[in-house]
Amino acid sequence: MRLFLNVAALVLLIGPSYALAGNWWETIKIKGDLRYRHEMIDTENKDARRRHRIRARIGLTGEVSPYTKVGIRLATGSDDPVSTNQTLDNAFSTKQIGIDLAYFEAYHDATPGLTITGGKFKNPFFRPGSSQLIWDSDWNPEGGAVTYKRDMDRFSIMLIGSGLWIDERSSGDDSYIAAGQAVGRFHFNEKKSSIVVGGGYFNYANTEGFGFFHDSDDPMGNSKAPVVDGVGDTTGYVYATDYDLLELFVEATHTVNNIPVTVMVDYVTNNAADSLGSGWLVGFKVGKAKKPGSWEARYSYRNLEKDAVVGVFTHSDFGGGGTDAKGHEIGGAVQLAANTALKVTCYITEIGLREDETENLKKLQVDLQLKF
Repeated sequence: MRLFLNVAALVLLIGPSYALAGNWWETIKIKGDLRYRHEMIDTENKDARRRHRIRARIGLTGEVSPYTKVGIRLATGSDDPVSTNQTLDNAFSTKQIGIDLAYFEAYHDATPGLTITGGKFKNPFFRPGSSQLIWDSDWNPEGGAVTYKRDMDRFSIMLIGSGLWIDERSSGDDSYIAAGQAVGRFHFNEKKSSIVVGGGYFNYANTEGFGFFHDSDDPMGNSKAPVVDGVGDTTGYVYATDYDLLELFVEATHTVNNIPVTVMVDYVTNNAADSLGSGWLVGFKVGKAKKPGSWEARYSYRNLEKDAVVGVFTHSDFGGGGTDAKGHEIGGAVQLAANTALKVTCYITEIGLREDETENLKKLQVDLQLKF
């Protein structure tokens, strides 16, 4: 009920601006999804953990003018920047809902292919084969981005520039990301096959010597340095290095008997790290669960060193979340009916790549995904 009332209030706030233009409700689109998940986590030398989780999201987009669009989405979960999951526990307590997206998009016929986005918006960067090596799939950054796309007969290009705000500090320097990415797609076989090549640059400002993002007590696998007071006592920890990331990737897709097959390679290196600063992922995906009865299967292997990326923003389900892990991701899905899919994912990982004692972790997720 609370979710419904919040969305209704948003519609009422946006709606009057369209009244003078006629039927304003025709310019608004509403969509959402619900995911029910059963998860089993088996950590070495610990009892297996089982939990049920939900993710509910509902959003709307509306046209402010022929050249401007606004989007707002609400979602379950806490303030975690890479997860909107809500665990079913705490004696049937009311679950939290927050703002997952709140953004505008601006474009104009005079500059075809150019889009300006601002606010809290979906990840603007291309991820080969939906790779989560650098960014978790639920990561929605905040700030601004400029995207340029151009499609030609056998080639398309996408250029992205972005400035993203991480932490604003009233008594210190702000932390932010200055980023750029270039993506080229070559089409073959009457556009049934393609090869994507590209790269990105992500420069974090004011990271080394500053507190951990989001959770000041958890570096999420990244290297940490102690903060020492005047008498030599450790009072806390901060990031031990800066993050100056260079990403290179390739994705190849080919259709065999109407079944798409995708192979991807994703590589990242942190130029600011003295050591333990690289990560890579290789994998493939077969099929696409879209129409009722269709299916897909996927596999990937990754190796992500401690300071290859900022741990709080990378894949939250791989290993224990964060960096300093390697292992396998195996998954598949079946489209049971229109807008209804059953998905299964298994993670077999090793945490602590350079430690004397590593920790093995296995995770199984079974999802029922419903969309409307």
